[in-house]
Amino acid sequence: MMSSSDSADALDLDRDLPTTPEDIAVLDRLRYGRRLTFDQYLECLAALDAPSPARFRSRPAPGGPPFDLIARTAGGVRPREP
Repeated sequence: MMSSSDSADALDLDRDLPTTPEDIAVLDRLRYGRRLTFDQYLECLAALDAPSPARFRSRPAPGGPPFDLIARTAGGVRPREP
């Protein structure tokens, strides 16, 4: 199993995540751009189609085994319940 401390190199953003001046311009525009007012936000939400009641009823039921939060023993085996 690998953990973050197993990494041989530190992250070098210039090497590992190169960005162009265009990338920086887009990020700045998105970060500092004009924001919607509350009324504009509500208008955007109102423009979306409402989901049908059938869509809400069609959510899949959980599948697979239930999630287990009980700790396992050192041998990896969960103790049996009496």
